Amino acid sequence: MARTQKWDEPKDRYFTHNGFPDQAPNHVKKDGFGKGNWGKPGDEVKDLINEGKIPDKIMHKQRRGSNISQNEEKFAVIQALSTPEE
Repeated sequence: MARTQKWDEPKDRYFTHNGFPDQAPNHVKKDGFGKGNWGKPGDEVKDLINEGKIPDKIMHKQRRGSNISQNEEKFAVIQALSTPEE
């Protein structure tokens, strides 16, 4: 007996299980919202800011300039060398 020609190429197991097309089968449907889900990671920080337990400045902190003092020392040396002595 001859083998039957398949009408479709075999798909990976990851995409052949139940679920919506072009979506991972282990995708969380509500993305952290709705009944039975507790929210997205980081939502608790917003709640603490709204309650006043955490200051709002924490979320809007700029980058720390830890090397500023070293740059000031270098600038002072360069400025001393570049000024003409009278």
